[in-house]
Amino acid sequence: MNTRRLVADVGGTNVRFAIADMDGRLDRVNKFPVTNFPTFPDALSAYRSDAGGLKDINACTVAAAGPVDDDVVKLTNNDWIVDRAQLSTMLDGVPVALVNDLEAVAAALPHLTSEDLTTLGAPAPGRPERRTMLAVNVGTGFGAASAILRDGCWYTCPSEAGHMTLGYTTFGRLDATDAVPANASVESVLSGRGLAQLHERVAGNRHTAHAQRTSSVFAEASRDDDAARTVKLFTAILGRVAGDLALATCAWGGVYFSGSVATAWSAVADISQFRAEFTRKGPMHARMQQVPAAVIRRENAALFGLAMIPLPR
Repeated sequence: MNTRRLVADVGGTNVRFAIADMDGRLDRVNKFPVTNFPTFPDALSAYRSDAGGLKDINACTVAAAGPVDDDVVKLTNNDWIVDRAQLSTMLDGVPVALVNDLEAVAAALPHLTSEDLTTLGAPAPGRPERRTMLAVNVGTGFGAASAILRDGCWYTCPSEAGHMTLGYTTFGRLDATDAVPANASVESVLSGRGLAQLHERVAGNRHTAHAQRTSSVFAEASRDDDAARTVKLFTAILGRVAGDLALATCAWGGVYFSGSVATAWSAVADISQFRAEFTRKGPMHARMQQVPAAVIRRENAALFGLAMIPLPR
């Protein structure tokens, strides 16, 4: 029996497609900039053409960057709409599952190995893990979703954590109140654009267009005071927010980061500073010290997770 499915990860910047088997092995992986196409169906048509057709699939799972309402996602950071019924029609009636983009990463978490992860300080993640886990993406935007084990089955729960109000940003001697607006959302700081704007406010008149790029801020942190302070603030804020989300979801099985910004940040960050803010939770401090944090290194983790999501009956 053919058990191959089309998987698609629709983000704010890029859309990724692949054909996956039931074990998560990916074939015909391709990526397109979202700006190349006016609609998601146009991007899908381009992938189908490049892939030589999609006659060998019998299902489809799609993750899109926005809340799912009545089997439709209007993407938060662009004008695309992903409609489950329309997609099924385009694919000759195969069953289609449509989820929030971070649910795809969360669905991958129970199936990742230690080789797929880079630990952020102690403790290291346990494998296999049966406690609730949280996926956090820091990239074009900020997102989070949890993986929850119930009655022997893993379920995912989405959120719109990126649009929470960030709140106060004082961290002992490190004060970000001059660099973060009072009404800032989490995503307005913890994202690629947010990092660039944070650096711009930290640097003030010393700001340069070159350093505004996310990669430049991280690259210059070892030799530029403004970039170094920006990374320290970013680290403190990320630690606090990730710890808060772990508490809110009881993610005792760990917090797992994905996304281009999170990956680049982890290479230059002071992990002890991150862990200090992650665990500084009053009476829950001792428990939080036992919660692992890691960066996902597995390529195309969201597409892999989409291969594991149960299909609608």
